[in-house]
Amino acid sequence: MRMFFLALAALLPSAAIAAPVGYSLTIITAYATADPFPNRIDNVYTQPTTGYFEVENTGSTVFTGTVDTIAVSAFAGDLSFGSRVITLTPGQAVSVAIPDNAANVGGFNGPAYFARPGIEILLHGVLGNGTVSENVALQVADADIHSGVFRTDRYGLTSDSFVLQGGDPWGFDSGSAYGLSQTYGTYTFEQNVPEPAPWMLLALPLLGMLAVRRRN
Repeated sequence: MRMFFLALAALLPSAAIAAPVGYSLTIITAYATADPFPNRIDNVYTQPTTGYFEVENTGSTVFTGTVDTIAVSAFAGDLSFGSRVITLTPGQAVSVAIPDNAANVGGFNGPAYFARPGIEILLHGVLGNGTVSENVALQVADADIHSGVFRTDRYGLTSDSFVLQGGDPWGFDSGSAYGLSQTYGTYTFEQNVPEPAPWMLLALPLLGMLAVRRRN
């Protein structure tokens, strides 16, 4: 029995280092006449209407890293964005605008007027709680950021995503009124910290007793 607990004690430090820290980072997308979110971190030119997104730290750990986009449009070239290194403590948020007007550049990341992923949002950095940290590389496309409200545009295409490019999944311009009437899209990157196994909770006090006996 003693050998079992000694072996367990040897494993505990490495298990603690490898354990996930847990996080929650929420992306919200909008198509609007002005940035509806706080703390914009880019300075690109925008037309009276375009797409915007917010990244909010909705967890209890701290994110330090970059907020980037892959946004190669069919007609206007590469509109991608790369941020400086930022820090988001719990509850903090930043926002980014899509250059020009994201609804009239033929869609993003593929040939015009085909099904494509749309603008992709990337979060690269470190999440930590002051004791342990975890490297993350998170990525989501406009196609996968859903509003939950399905609508059909004037081209007969139905979707509840692609909010950043005006709501049309193939990159057609459905008009400002259609784009502005969208419900915001939401996507959350989330990782929960697993609860310790019951046998671990029982073993820890015994390990403490064993350590006291060894010192004595």
